[in-house]
Amino acid sequence: LDPVAAQTYVYPAQLVRRDYQYQAVRRALYTNSLVCLPTGLGKTLIAAVVMYNFYRWFPEGKVVFLAPTRPLVDQQKAACSNICGIPTEDTCTMMGSTKKDESGTRRTFWRTKRVFFCTPQTMENDINSSVCPANEVVCVVIDEAHRAKGNHSYVGCI
Repeated sequence: LDPVAAQTYVYPAQLVRRDYQYQAVRRALYTNSLVCLPTGLGKTLIAAVVMYNFYRWFPEGKVVFLAPTRPLVDQQKAACSNICGIPTEDTCTMMGSTKKDESGTRRTFWRTKRVFFCTPQTMENDINSSVCPANEVVCVVIDEAHRAKGNHSYVGCI
């Protein structure tokens, strides 16, 4: 934890401030939260702002955005980048097709990157095979959280 950065949080000033989004961000920064809003009302903005602040507060921590499909992973990565501007050199998209071996890409990404956009199956497999340093994960955002039940990979990640 960076004690100086953790004294404040950042909310993008260039965006129209909707009070319900601002309040959801404030709550999600300090407690586990489930944000349930209709399409188009800013769930991605809330997620991006929360992720950015955890990125600032925990310089050694990992921040993860999980989405159930590759198109959603790609869409959320682009949206989060546009909203808060987390440096692209610190971000990574990982799917099951991303190489995983002893000196492989996924192991290297988990060691060197800080913000991850991936499917829950990818993260669950990486946790189970000790590729993902789960103890370093400080924030997890779950898109379509209603799927997190039973044997779904979301459950295995959390």
